[in-house]
Amino acid sequence: MEEVQGRIRALEEAHGVTFEELEELYLKKRVSRALLRAYFDWAGLVHAYRGYVEDGELDYVVEEARDLSPHEMSFLTPKRLDLLYALTSLRVQSINDLAQKVRRNVKNVYQDLQVLRKIGFVALRKRGKRNLVPEALVEEITFMIR
Repeated sequence: MEEVQGRIRALEEAHGVTFEELEELYLKKRVSRALLRAYFDWAGLVHAYRGYVEDGELDYVVEEARDLSPHEMSFLTPKRLDLLYALTSLRVQSINDLAQKVRRNVKNVYQDLQVLRKIGFVALRKRGKRNLVPEALVEEITFMIR
């Protein structure tokens, strides 16, 4: 919920209008093409927020398009993609636990997680004094080649 509210505030600040003001411009057909995409993203956020307020249930999936450079794409090796898949489908308690479940060396798993963290696909959450718990920040990756 906090992420939805934060995104709504960020859109208000970035465009200098509230959603209601932008909606009025949209209905009067005074929205530029650049603002049109923002309008639809913003509408999804506002709809999800209103649904949460009314029903107590948040129905919103954050969808993000990113252009990865060929260099960044080279980071997505089969073993790293397997780690992402494992993180979305397995419950892991630590990096060591993940390494055991995917039957790989802990050091190599840690290094791959660091690369995935740098490109924004994984977070490493601290639990306790020394335990890092890997968490996938993506549920689905779609590659579009143009």
